[in-house]
Amino acid sequence: MTLSTLVAQDKWVEFDDAWSELIGQNGPTDELMAALRIAAEKKRIPRCIPQVRLHVEALDDAGRHEEAARLLGFVVSTGASAGELAPLLLDQVRKTWSKEPWFDKYAEVAGFVDGLTDARKPWIAFERLLGFGKGRLVYHPGGWGTGEVMEVHADPQELSVRFANGRRDRFPLSAASDIFDPLPEEDLRAQFFRDADLLKKKLREDPLDVLKSVVVRHGGKASVAGIKNALCQVGVDGSAWTAWWRKARKLAENSEWFKVTGVATRGDVALLRTAVDPATDLKRELEGYATLESLLSHVRNQLLAKPDERLRTVMFDVIEKRAGMSPTRDPLSMRLSAWMLLRDARGTAPAALLDHARAVIALPPPTDSNLPPGLWKLFQAIPGAKEQERAVLLLQDVYGEAWEDEALTNLHHAAPGMVRALVDLLLAKGRKAELGAMYRDLLARPLRAPETLIALARLGEAGKLKGELPPEPQRAVALLSLATNLYVARDSRGDTAAARTKLKLTELLTKGKEPLLERLLKKAEPATIESILRTIQRGVDEEIESIVTEFAVAVPTMGSRGGAPHFWENDRIWTTKQGLEKRSAEFKHLREVKIPANQDAIGRAAAMGDLSENAEWEAAIEEQRTLTTRAMEMQNELQIVELIENAILMDGIVSPGTHVHYREAKGGAEHEITILGPWDDGHGDQVVSYRAPLAQGLLGRRAGDRVIVNLPSGDMQVEVVAVSAMHLDVS
Repeated sequence: MTLSTLVAQDKWVEFDDAWSELIGQNGPTDELMAALRIAAEKKRIPRCIPQVRLHVEALDDAGRHEEAARLLGFVVSTGASAGELAPLLLDQVRKTWSKEPWFDKYAEVAGFVDGLTDARKPWIAFERLLGFGKGRLVYHPGGWGTGEVMEVHADPQELSVRFANGRRDRFPLSAASDIFDPLPEEDLRAQFFRDADLLKKKLREDPLDVLKSVVVRHGGKASVAGIKNALCQVGVDGSAWTAWWRKARKLAENSEWFKVTGVATRGDVALLRTAVDPATDLKRELEGYATLESLLSHVRNQLLAKPDERLRTVMFDVIEKRAGMSPTRDPLSMRLSAWMLLRDARGTAPAALLDHARAVIALPPPTDSNLPPGLWKLFQAIPGAKEQERAVLLLQDVYGEAWEDEALTNLHHAAPGMVRALVDLLLAKGRKAELGAMYRDLLARPLRAPETLIALARLGEAGKLKGELPPEPQRAVALLSLATNLYVARDSRGDTAAARTKLKLTELLTKGKEPLLERLLKKAEPATIESILRTIQRGVDEEIESIVTEFAVAVPTMGSRGGAPHFWENDRIWTTKQGLEKRSAEFKHLREVKIPANQDAIGRAAAMGDLSENAEWEAAIEEQRTLTTRAMEMQNELQIVELIENAILMDGIVSPGTHVHYREAKGGAEHEITILGPWDDGHGDQVVSYRAPLAQGLLGRRAGDRVIVNLPSGDMQVEVVAVSAMHLDVS
């Protein structure tokens, strides 16, 4: 057992014996220094001082003064009594370096003088200065990089340094001590300076040794960011770094001397003092996770690094054991996710998953046909689109050859992630007629199973299903109805599946050389277009709106007063978002301020006694009736609000949300107004409510139209000069 291992395991008696044996054999001190570094971390250097004295005495007798000085210097700088060992250290320092031409100056700068009582700071400073000897390498962090000390000048005390780019310069010794970092020869920057080609070969052939150099430089533990920075300093960055790190990390994970934690882009690499089996260490780490969710997240990140088969086996065994524990420990969704990961990795479903699936199949079917049977409810509980897609394999595992009929019966209950794969498999099995029938059924009920409808529409509209389909405009109406509902529901926070469904439908309808929506609307009657416009007034993606608007503009009868009702010709109240906020604030003030104040007034009036001749009481009661009636009216209004921002404005047609320039026939006076909602007075002085008589006379008209407007002051004939849409913020 090594000295370092003995210290790491706190076997101090055995350590002292091994150390004494080392002294008696006059052996090298490298391993001892490594062990003492661990002792320093454990704050146990003071107990080592007697042995240090004995060892220094033996080294002195053997003439190994530099080793004695460095041994003393280390213990002094890391926890020993700096005063007690100061004379001994000064003696060994002088025996080692006093004949060097620079010694007196170095000793003076460091503070090594006779009568020294505290050797800690002088040794640290002196050891740093030793790094500036001739032939030593230094690093300039200010941008000059690595350089070699070519000469140490005695008078004046200066260093002559040659840098990698060939530049030479001289630096005062005192300044050099502050500017430069001495580099040990094993540092990557030193290796790169000495022989860049040799280091490149080492990076390629022995990445683990390179990684060890970096970790040692960082004190035995380095972050991924620190490792990346170290490699960048020797020209390894970008794709070269990615390739090197992928290889080095994998080797470290499988090494008994390294411990790798975290993910590939964020984590740490530690150099172990004693060898540890990576598989055993990984198992211990994985078993320590508090939740199955955090365990799965860690394993998925580890799998991205493509660990060897032994480590993969450990990961999957821990997951299987955890997923099979008490159902109350982890939610079913996480256990399903774990089982599906195992199903994908091993190619066969875990026994626990098959048992659970067969158990839910045996349950009585739901009485409501709109509810999914047990297995399909289980599929919907699987988190993640990829895991849901793998559920198709589970369906085949459970039902065997009967899986096709089961899938066709319950396709509308399929989890979103498994729909596309399931439909494609059924198509490949020749079930075109059944899929066509289901497409026709879902077109009549488009909100029943959005993902399934979209998957079938891709096939049906490409002519890959059997059976006659409804007329094209009718299919357009069904798909647009779904698009509108998905758009309205877009604010459901966290519903990523619904967001993906909306995106799929929009791409289906609008992408391609001839968008599907254009093809379906070619034969649409004006009344159908009008109906579609009313449908998408609730909101729809911009790409869909653009195509529908183009068709609406192209229909000659669109916008005429004799056609289907315009969007504002209903029982809704149209206003802007700003107007709605204003009205909502008024309602809130009425409900939370005015009505409570009135209730207080009623209470005060009642406290006056006789109510028959109490004017304050009567006034307060009358105000209560007024406020209550007003509150009910405002509440009803706010329940039937539509936003003008969401309306489809016909180009050139006077409607809410447009600027109108008109001219009076008598006198030729010209005016400009903006037609908005009844609560939109915050948009300027020229705003007119679309419910006002002037706006009512202009709505639905185009530039050039002449119309008689019925005003309270009498009829007025006007000509519409220009109509333009108002820019409204839809955010």
